[in-house]
Amino acid sequence: MQITKSLGNWLFWLLLAGAVQWSKCSDDAMKANLIQQFQANARSGQLEELLEAHGTFNVEAGTLGGKIWWETIEENGWKLQFNKLSGWWRILNSEDVRMARGTTLEQLSSLLENRPISVVTNYFDEGYRFGKTAAKVPSGRSVILIHGWGVRARSMQELADALAEEGFDAYNYDYPSAEATLADHVSRFLTCYQKLLAQLPENEEIYFLTHSMGGLVLRGALAQMTVAEAQRIRAIVMLGPPNRGSGLAYLGKLPGVSAVNPSLKDMTPEEDSYVMNIPPPVWLPPVGIIAGKYDGKVSVESTYLPAPLPCRHIVVKSTHPGLRKPTKVLKEILHFFRNCEFLQDVPE
Repeated sequence: MQITKSLGNWLFWLLLAGAVQWSKCSDDAMKANLIQQFQANARSGQLEELLEAHGTFNVEAGTLGGKIWWETIEENGWKLQFNKLSGWWRILNSEDVRMARGTTLEQLSSLLENRPISVVTNYFDEGYRFGKTAAKVPSGRSVILIHGWGVRARSMQELADALAEEGFDAYNYDYPSAEATLADHVSRFLTCYQKLLAQLPENEEIYFLTHSMGGLVLRGALAQMTVAEAQRIRAIVMLGPPNRGSGLAYLGKLPGVSAVNPSLKDMTPEEDSYVMNIPPPVWLPPVGIIAGKYDGKVSVESTYLPAPLPCRHIVVKSTHPGLRKPTKVLKEILHFFRNCEFLQDVPE
């Protein structure tokens, strides 16, 4: 009995040591790859753009250059440093001023790959831009994601990552949703979309995935696009869109609220609200709508497009934020992108 117990303990510690060693090797490989990405971005001049676009809880401050406790990689006047004790990282400019910092390799990866660093720091980003998650295997397909009210692009990143795994270049649009009216957001987005179109190949297949108010931003843009710009879009899937308004938006009409959240009141179901007066699109691609049975913010009835605009519509067992979870919606999204209908389809 004692021999068996000792053997079991020995095997446990052997397996644990192996797991730790595997994890260290994995981290070392990731770190080496991130160093190469840092060097490439520093050489190309893109690093400065990434640092300006993303918040990292950093307060710009002068340093002593990290002569003792930091492992340093220098490139084109920039320094990427890893603390030898904690493993935390920071980026210094040519004057040894700290321009960014973080505690995990995943955060550094998000920064260098132009993705939101974290949920909280995303709120410090300027926004009005696309963050690209490249397809694992390029396929000539791109999907543009637009998040909803009260959140930022990080809220859609899990879906962006999942779609990239499926062969889509995912362009996750970021904007400060509560800081401007819906009309302003539409105008800013349309400008960004037109710039993106100019960069993509003419034969690139373009799809849209929106959540909540993001669907209204897209509808407003569709009304102002040229026919050619709208016809570049192969299909649209909207998650929980308040296409016919939301009762929750009445909070935006309370005294003082509209001054700090001007977009919220634009989504009431009143006749004079923005959402109830979005002009028809110049051309409408196939539209699929996924509503949440337990949404709580947007009723199932409110998600339908206004008549006579056609759409496909399904209801899944989900809350409003739950609609952003790939486990609940990814299969339906992919099926609609490929077939312009859902697996569980109800035509409208």
